[in-house]
Amino acid sequence: MAMMGALERVLPLEGGRNFRDLGGYATRDGRRLRWGRLYRSGSMAGLTEAAYAQLAEMGLRVICDLRTTSERRTMPVDWGRVPNLSYWARDYELSFGDLRNLLASDLPTGEQARAAMTAVYRELPFEQAGAYGELFRRLANGEAPLVFNCSAGKDRTGVAAALILSALGVPAETILEDYLLTKFVAYDRMASATAAQLAHLAPEVIDAILGVEPDYIRSAFEAIEAAHGSIEAYLQERVGVTAAVLEQLQAQLLEDA
Repeated sequence: MAMMGALERVLPLEGGRNFRDLGGYATRDGRRLRWGRLYRSGSMAGLTEAAYAQLAEMGLRVICDLRTTSERRTMPVDWGRVPNLSYWARDYELSFGDLRNLLASDLPTGEQARAAMTAVYRELPFEQAGAYGELFRRLANGEAPLVFNCSAGKDRTGVAAALILSALGVPAETILEDYLLTKFVAYDRMASATAAQLAHLAPEVIDAILGVEPDYIRSAFEAIEAAHGSIEAYLQERVGVTAAVLEQLQAQLLEDA
């Protein structure tokens, strides 16, 4: 996938972060994801009036907000500005204790930060299984156009996107390309937004925390396969994606190429 072609899926949403259409990706059986049905994003707390109007014009129906209770409280979004929109979130806090401890330490290294991020990704499929189940259920029910997001739009959102694309039969190399696209479209904005909080950290540590790397998403899939034997078994056993749900999902999101 050429980078210029990939950047075409990035929507210029004023005040948005890492807002991308997942349409157009080809599946192994020759079909493609429909454009304008499924979007992934980072925090939308900075949306302007024009951006809200843009989302309304897109016919957006559902927001699945994967952010924690405190993240939503700190950076609220006024979804009442988008008519006929269904909003879903859950009350929880992340359990990334090792990563928080690392950031509070005096001399974390880039290597330590990458190891901590890899550990985080091994936990995400299980910590977020309930939220991912809600996301799959709504998509299978035809509740689209739908946006799912977290704060940066790369970790919780990145795993969710990878799971959806995998369930739909998108090849692994394409899934990785979509995941890595964040580094080309969002890294500078995320670094700027969090500069004050991360100022005490070395640049290589910041790169490891804010960036995306192949080993991160691979570690999530490896943890799934270690626990369940396959992505398909995980989706059925932990997320509730039965054969019937998968068939509905494909009918809603795929079209002939």
